[in-house]
Amino acid sequence: MLAYKSGGRSSKHIDCAVRGYLLFLLGCTILCDKTGFTVPVAYLSFLVEIDNISSFGWGAATLAHLYRQLGIASRANCRQIAGYLTLVEVCLLIYQFFFFKY
Repeated sequence: MLAYKSGGRSSKHIDCAVRGYLLFLLGCTILCDKTGFTVPVAYLSFLVEIDNISSFGWGAATLAHLYRQLGIASRANCRQIAGYLTLVEVCLLIYQFFFFKY
């Protein structure tokens, strides 16, 4: 297991806390939607075995989700955007730094 016994807490409690934090991280930060406070139940299937979580392609999933959200936001009747927009800001700053030299 990922967690070990520490501070009087069993590994089961620590694993549950890690799963809760990762569920929050996935649903409210990395793969967020326009509601901002709901997390799809489908994300729980990724957190069943915490030891294998590092084998998933989280970067590719984040970029695919962001690309889909940017496509939705480019429609004429859309007024909001969702996704991990910090990644967009960093990419724009890097692009501006390397390609727009004055």
